[in-house]
Amino acid sequence: MFSKSFRTTLLFLVVFLPCVAMAQSRDEVTWMHAEFPPLRITSGPYAGQGISDMIHELMGRELVEFEHAIVTANLSRTLNWMENGRNVLAVGIIPNSQRDRVMQYSVPCVLVPPVCLVVRAGEQDSLGLGGHVSLRDFIARKRLGVAADRSYGPELDSVLLSSPDLSRVVVNQGSNLFESLLEMLLLGRVDGILAYPFEAVYSARMKNLEDRITIAPLRESMVPLQGRIAAPRTAWGTAMIDRVNEILLRNRGSLQYRQALERWLTPSVVEDFRGMYDDFLTSY
Repeated sequence: MFSKSFRTTLLFLVVFLPCVAMAQSRDEVTWMHAEFPPLRITSGPYAGQGISDMIHELMGRELVEFEHAIVTANLSRTLNWMENGRNVLAVGIIPNSQRDRVMQYSVPCVLVPPVCLVVRAGEQDSLGLGGHVSLRDFIARKRLGVAADRSYGPELDSVLLSSPDLSRVVVNQGSNLFESLLEMLLLGRVDGILAYPFEAVYSARMKNLEDRITIAPLRESMVPLQGRIAAPRTAWGTAMIDRVNEILLRNRGSLQYRQALERWLTPSVVEDFRGMYDDFLTSY
């Protein structure tokens, strides 16, 4: 006959150990986010309201069988972790040959309007800005501010490099990509600057200057960028991409998802963006 202490121990093992096994068997996924507001916003009044933040929250609600961790990391670190086969996902990645070696991708999760021209509010008419603007024509008449060592895409880079009068292009050597350019614009040192619309809106909104700028689309930059969720080239990564795709395809057209993208655009840009997004949903 079993002793009382033995029966107590046996009961403990029957009841407690399955719970331990269940807790230990729960998988974890680590989300790698770059610090690039308003895609990912980690501090300030808009913390957690970035586009990547919204996508991460969506995945957390849908993938309830996983423990979710967040790591703020640059792209180099993210690539390293994926190359080492770690169970990580990254939001908003734009594929290229270097990344393709170690990453596999979801369907597009983010549509980013193309680089635009930002001018001072109230001056768009005097600058001859109606509808889509030709950057080449603008540079021929006005001063343009750009960030040093930054690519604005092949079409705009080609215009900048081939401009017959580069003296009208003012290159800013500041460490931040947009804030110092915005200051130059508002001080009248340049007549326009180049930026992504969401980047311009976020920076201006953080400084309560949103009503002092106007955004104009550029003829030479009409193709939006598509960001994807990336996973390592492992069996785990392939399985996760399948799950992520199902969630994205079911949610990308929802009002909540679209509003998270539109929050960082001006009314003048939203109309064009909605048309782009409708095309995006039917094509990808």
